[in-house]
Amino acid sequence: MKPRQGLAKPSSPTITDNFLLAHWGAMTTLLLLASCLLIAPLAKAQSERVVPDVRFQPQDVVEIVVDSLQSNNEANDEGIATVFEFASPKNRVNTGPLARFTQMIKRGFPDMLNHDGARYDPLEVTGDTAVQAVWLLTSSGAEVGYAFQLGKQQSGTYKDMWMTEAVVPLGESARSGTRI
Repeated sequence: MKPRQGLAKPSSPTITDNFLLAHWGAMTTLLLLASCLLIAPLAKAQSERVVPDVRFQPQDVVEIVVDSLQSNNEANDEGIATVFEFASPKNRVNTGPLARFTQMIKRGFPDMLNHDGARYDPLEVTGDTAVQAVWLLTSSGAEVGYAFQLGKQQSGTYKDMWMTEAVVPLGESARSGTRI
């Protein structure tokens, strides 16, 4: 048989080649471990629902609720479930359980779900009560307002946490329907 043209005779392994071959298993394990350490927190953060916490200020709570409504997944209504998590115990008594709350949002306030954007008026805090008007931009171009009333809980599981006490529809704004 005639030798192939253009192929060089393999050279003998170098020190670097020997090192790589000797430590290949350890390096592979380290790379795998490093990737797991980087990916696991991201997956955990995506799979866990945000829940009330004493570190959240009123503005944080309103934004969490509004963002959850905007990104609600119709398949599992996880956004609505997050909103229910931030409803005060008194609010939950009036609007719960979760299945009832979900239907209330879907039937009574569908413009809150998957809205295109939000505009926040200044937050007003008086003692343990906070109120903020939020204007939601719907896909039709309407800007619909809601006043969010939050209360700092005084006792129980949610002591010192800001939670939604009520949401009051404000109707359409003067900007409604105007898009650039």
